[in-house]
Amino acid sequence: MKSNRIRIALAALGAFVLVLAQVGPASAFIRITRLNAAGTGVVQAHWLDSEIPVLTVVDPTNGDVPSATAFSIIQASAQSWNDVNTSYGLLNPVQFTPGSGQLQPALAFDGQNSIFFDTAGVNFPPGTSIIEFVRSFIDANDGHTLDADMVANDRDFFWSTTSPNLTPPPPGQISVDLQSVVTHEYGHVLGLDHTSVANCTMIPFIIGDTSQRSLELDDRAGESTIYPESAARGLSPGAVDFAATTGTVSGTVVSGFDASAIFGAHVEAHLISDDSPANEISAISGELTLRNGQGDFTIHGLPPGDYAIAIVPLDGLHTIASDANIGGVFNGLDINFEPEFWNGANEGGNGFTDHANDFTPVTVSAGANSGGVNFITNTFPGQVDIAQFGQFENIVTFRNTGYLAHRFDPPFAPPYNITKVSFPSFTFNAQLGLPPLPATFPSVSLCELNPATGLPNIGAPLFRIAPFVGSPNGNNEIPVNLTINDPDKVLFWVIQFPSAAIPGFPANFPFLRMDFSQLERGLFANDYSISLAGTGGTLIDRNIAVSMTCVLSSPDQTPIVPIANLGANRTSTKFDFSFSNPPNVRLDGFALPPNSLDHANLVHRLPSGVLETFASAGAGSGKFSARTDTVPAFPGGAQFWFAQAVDKAGHKSLTSNTTLTGFNEDADEPDGKATATEAKTLTLPAVNRPETYSPAGDQDNYLVNASPGDVIQASAVATGQDGNNNMDLVMFILDSNGDVLAFDDDSNGNLNPKISFTVPPPGGNSHSHAARKFFILVTDFSGSALNPAGVPQVRVPQGYNLNAKVIPAAASLAGRIGTLVGGDGFAFQNSGPNPANPQAKLVYTLPHGENAAYGVKLSIYDVNGRLVRKLVDAQQVAGPHVAVWNGTDDLGRGVASGHYYARIDAGSFSEKVGITILK
Repeated sequence: MKSNRIRIALAALGAFVLVLAQVGPASAFIRITRLNAAGTGVVQAHWLDSEIPVLTVVDPTNGDVPSATAFSIIQASAQSWNDVNTSYGLLNPVQFTPGSGQLQPALAFDGQNSIFFDTAGVNFPPGTSIIEFVRSFIDANDGHTLDADMVANDRDFFWSTTSPNLTPPPPGQISVDLQSVVTHEYGHVLGLDHTSVANCTMIPFIIGDTSQRSLELDDRAGESTIYPESAARGLSPGAVDFAATTGTVSGTVVSGFDASAIFGAHVEAHLISDDSPANEISAISGELTLRNGQGDFTIHGLPPGDYAIAIVPLDGLHTIASDANIGGVFNGLDINFEPEFWNGANEGGNGFTDHANDFTPVTVSAGANSGGVNFITNTFPGQVDIAQFGQFENIVTFRNTGYLAHRFDPPFAPPYNITKVSFPSFTFNAQLGLPPLPATFPSVSLCELNPATGLPNIGAPLFRIAPFVGSPNGNNEIPVNLTINDPDKVLFWVIQFPSAAIPGFPANFPFLRMDFSQLERGLFANDYSISLAGTGGTLIDRNIAVSMTCVLSSPDQTPIVPIANLGANRTSTKFDFSFSNPPNVRLDGFALPPNSLDHANLVHRLPSGVLETFASAGAGSGKFSARTDTVPAFPGGAQFWFAQAVDKAGHKSLTSNTTLTGFNEDADEPDGKATATEAKTLTLPAVNRPETYSPAGDQDNYLVNASPGDVIQASAVATGQDGNNNMDLVMFILDSNGDVLAFDDDSNGNLNPKISFTVPPPGGNSHSHAARKFFILVTDFSGSALNPAGVPQVRVPQGYNLNAKVIPAAASLAGRIGTLVGGDGFAFQNSGPNPANPQAKLVYTLPHGENAAYGVKLSIYDVNGRLVRKLVDAQQVAGPHVAVWNGTDDLGRGVASGHYYARIDAGSFSEKVGITILK
């Protein structure tokens, strides 16, 4: 039983997601956009007319091609943009000449725009998929660019200059077309972000051939929108008036649920007479108004003609530039709507009557705007999607023969209809410059559960297509139209794979997309790897991107949305499960009345594959307790646990993420409480003591004895990490009252904690030098009760090494490591990294002495004291806590790069810490 994964790094998405510092990626020919200095609107990147042509100083020295060749190619890349006859934007690359007064090209805010090759890779982390990036500094008052530097990854990539095929790279490198890469990056220098129009230069990856050397209509329209040639300005020689020869389409996009603005819909104009990417231009709703307007958009640069206008969510299933390619103010885009065309007078919010593919043509005339293209996103009362995965990344998965199967547990009251199954597929062909051969799977099928094996009954499918010809890089929607009449029926979508032992692997092989590196919604444990003989098991390190759409018998049969953030921690007599209660929203997106949750069930998956309810908890409790010392006994062995909400109408929700008990738990369990009877007493020194973070939500407590003046040194180092869903360990030292004395997050490097703490004298009038009990708590930052808003993660691998020792006072010369808690028992720290990209981690402690609980307010402010984001406003119990800020404001908008501060108020304690955001 082996399922494989390949990072798309042969010349595909993973290697060519051009991650930008400061220049955050976005979509359409969207301009680089940031919040303005006042925080009241946005500014868009552009060069002042006095700076055009934009001078870039180039050091062409690299390890692959002669410097003269590299420089001539950079000149050709600039010329591609200079040749756009509707734009006055110009680029002027000049070669660096020592002693000429030019600065040595470097990544620096030095007033010189530089281009250079980073041969040592100092600006690129090991194993990176970044080819090249541009870092721009933008004036927050009017958006004009102050400095832009382009850095090429000369360590990991080979610069091909041949055409039409790329030169094969030497071992250890990946071949890319230098001119395509630099042409793309020059678009960022000019002020363009990424597009989602296929085959354009500004898509967020390099295709793997030389086609992106030349610009497409969307690219040219983007540059011309920023720097439009016009008769009023005075036309350049050979130029054409942009606004006079093209037209625009404008309108709005609002939600079919509540008429609120849809922010970030990808609005596409398709030329009806020739619907190909070469004739497509797009925009993004809310580009200038964000969430403050009506999802306003304007598509610029359209040649005269009749167009069909569509909206598409930037979720990665339907567009090339997915939400993972969105940055800056475009963080947190709305993607919870279905693609559809504008249907004129028939445009409405009910997708069952406003059919997605029906459109009303929009006529575009030169020099004119066609307005009033106002979308209402389609809603589907009683239609639900089962999509239990997070944002999939640029990593693909496969099997060498056999099957990958994705499980569904529809909780709906029968009868209901399965209308379709959707999944994205991928091949390397187009990315390698080969014909875009489809992803052909021997078969796909919908199967029932076989209770004898707990696996799908592949031999008797309910639905089957053989072979199935899938997309080479896109979403597949397979109509199923199957009515289910049985309650709690377990179903599997089973995808068969060919043999990898064929000529051309992996170029001509079908792959699946998956949620693997981050698992931001947690693990759902719904994916199985199965051999041709029918044996297999559950995959616990990934969520394969497969969804099922169902239409219920009546909208009022639609259940509440599922519970989130399930985790578990083992103590001496029980497992404590915690979870986040669901909002009052139906699974089809419509609002429910307040307090619609009735209760929650804790369920586990039996060996037969059937779900069994094990415990229940009242509405709002947020926790289950499952005794391990009573009859019936807590089930032994590896167990998958889920939480399931039940609403006031008696409808069961989909299951939550999973936590897995009895799997790779360390020998020190149970150690889930910081008490003398629960914590593991360490024999010191403990050197590389093997421990595990298991189950998801685990808290490991260790007991040491130390006297005043002694130094407690402790560290935890995650083992076997591969950069995917890595552990982020955090450590606390507590006294016997449960008060935190010291804590650390990353001082040991690579998300590992380390503390060196000198034991203080006892409080009060005591002068005792007797040893006292102290507790070392180790847990995962995002997966414990310390961070209730975080998702407990099933980490793979789960292991870490614990080191601990107590150095007697007379022998101690150690300096302090970690953060000490003040005498009042309060502490507040930005635990790093700082600058934060993409998130800042805030650790704070509340003492037991003042109160058992505190009213805590924790908010983010800008340097002018304006409120940016409210992170915490709740009662919290004494003890350690963490909060995470992802660089967005209260409306979900990404903030600009700059300095901010976090302020906490709890009881008598008030403190603030600085945060720097760098994008």
